[in-house]
Amino acid sequence: MEPVRYVERLNEKYQSLGFPPYQWTINEHAPLTPLEKPLGACRVSMLTTSGASCRGEPGFDPDARNDLRLDAVPSDWPADGFEINDNYYDHTDANADINCQFPIERLRELAADGVIGSVAPRLWSGFMGRIYKRQATLEKAAWLADELKEDGVDLLILVPACPLDHQTAGLVARTVEEAGIPTVCVSTGRDLSAQVKPPRTVFVNFPMGNAFGRPEDRAQQRRILTDALELAASGTTPGELVDLPYDWGEPVTVFFKETTREYQLKK
Repeated sequence: MEPVRYVERLNEKYQSLGFPPYQWTINEHAPLTPLEKPLGACRVSMLTTSGASCRGEPGFDPDARNDLRLDAVPSDWPADGFEINDNYYDHTDANADINCQFPIERLRELAADGVIGSVAPRLWSGFMGRIYKRQATLEKAAWLADELKEDGVDLLILVPACPLDHQTAGLVARTVEEAGIPTVCVSTGRDLSAQVKPPRTVFVNFPMGNAFGRPEDRAQQRRILTDALELAASGTTPGELVDLPYDWGEPVTVFFKETTREYQLKK
């Protein structure tokens, strides 16, 4: 099944509202920091842009624009302890099982099984919604890199949720990589990731919101997470994008928030 052409679809959508084509970030080259340790000795952290907040904390603005909020998530936080507030993708399945988009339990299992050395004390949620301020994004990403170093992180997995998140996550990955920490993105928007060119990307031809598969499909979630880790360990080509072989089994649905020209001009 052909991947969804999100760039084309989004440009068509906004041109229909009277806007010019969106000015995407397009990179020809990517930074690359080799992973110097075997996976079994690596401390791994993960960033989700899914709008997931720890229950008991304030929720994210579901219509966020230029919101650089970034929450630390304790690595032992329960999988059923999240609330998702994000109107830019369909999080029905992630509401049922956060591991569809933020596989916190699968990551802990891989650490328990010795596939990775350990889970970092802090995972991260943020950079969600529509972020147009790219310099501010890079500055926040540099701050994140410093926090990852403080936690002794060897590898960061980034999981974008909505279309524009793919660009943001790619920019964050590039900045973290330039700071000396290897990264890998798990993408459900192939064309979006290809043009921003993160250091390493695995593409899953699944709907946005299901980067690791369906609810409670633990085996599938683990396979995709393991594939991402293996690319981080073995990839030597800057900007490499690997198409994973998994089939969703039905046409991939596209979720775009209903909008108007007047609403968009408020940004």
